Amino acid sequence: MEKKNIPQHILILAGIFLALCFTACTHEPIVPLPSEPQPIEYTPEVPEPVTNDFTLLKACIGKSLTEATALLTEHGFVAGDGNKFLKTENGVTKEAKIYSTGNVALTLKDSDFDILKPGFVQWMNEIRNSVSYTNLVRKSFSLCTGWGNGNQHFDSPEALLNALAPVPLSDGLNADFYGNDIYANRYSLVLMPNLNSVCMQIINHLAGHPSDDFTESDLQQSDLQKHILISKVDYLTFRYKGFYALNVTNKLNSGNEIPFVSQYQAPGDFGYIKLFYRNTDNLLMDGSIVWAGCGALTFPDHFRAGLPMDAGLPYPGQDRIAFINNGGHYETVTDEKELQYIWQSVSRQKEFQHYYGNSSKKVAVYLYTPSVGIGDPADAYYLVFTEQ
Repeated sequence: MEKKNIPQHILILAGIFLALCFTACTHEPIVPLPSEPQPIEYTPEVPEPVTNDFTLLKACIGKSLTEATALLTEHGFVAGDGNKFLKTENGVTKEAKIYSTGNVALTLKDSDFDILKPGFVQWMNEIRNSVSYTNLVRKSFSLCTGWGNGNQHFDSPEALLNALAPVPLSDGLNADFYGNDIYANRYSLVLMPNLNSVCMQIINHLAGHPSDDFTESDLQQSDLQKHILISKVDYLTFRYKGFYALNVTNKLNSGNEIPFVSQYQAPGDFGYIKLFYRNTDNLLMDGSIVWAGCGALTFPDHFRAGLPMDAGLPYPGQDRIAFINNGGHYETVTDEKELQYIWQSVSRQKEFQHYYGNSSKKVAVYLYTPSVGIGDPADAYYLVFTEQ
């Protein structure tokens, strides 16, 4: 048979085509995982010395009633009725209340605005100068100068206090600070002249309860070969709470967004959110949402520890990670701070690094809030979807 010469340009084009195909089909290599589970360690919160009202109140978190009573008594408080403790200084009375191991409050009660206002300033400065403040991942400051005036919002305690300084007493005046830290402590400070009080409160739903943190890694090679990785991140602390990996049918390899299908029922009393991949045969999540109660995630029904790494990946911006809404549609936000915290958490995981390295799709983040209305933010968490 006569051998035909193939034109050189055809050979070059064929070579380019094969190279492109090879590149498109090449995945990040699967690096062997450790042969033994690796211990997972967390940096504990270091107690701060008691030097003022705020640090005293914070020191009561996690203590039994007996321990908290001894601590408050040591600092001049006298036990009263119903787990109340009173202390009077310079004619001003402060009332501490121990609601539970993880819920404590300190209230300054007086009808004189010239006493309440300095009290608010003092406690705001005590919070601002504390170690706890450096651990905050959320914080807000607002001021209303009277009924109908609306709220002014500020970026710092200094800005709030500067705005409050010249404001005279008026009906409806209030000022507040809210924040939470990486250890699930929630802080509030509220000035309420109409109720003759300034109240400082700290709540930690984890205090006094066994830790639900993972203690050792459990990632398997087979976990890295599925289609979809679902990562769970705590809403308050942004701590990684595990992963779930699954396969889907009719996988769509083109495009740059995960093809979500959503079924959402707003919670008049009871609602739900279901997310699917491309069609309703591929369930990705199913969770109930309850007004003035708490729903539950029924799928995925469990999450595993994964394998934390020493370092994460650089934050890529909203071209590669973004929130999705209840309709399963990607959204752009103006403040990327939460996305950055979420990224810091998931991108330190070996399983996420592998899926992300083999993905052409934008990572999707859904904030699941099983309790709404009079809800508890401690119930909420993020589900992070990565397709490879």
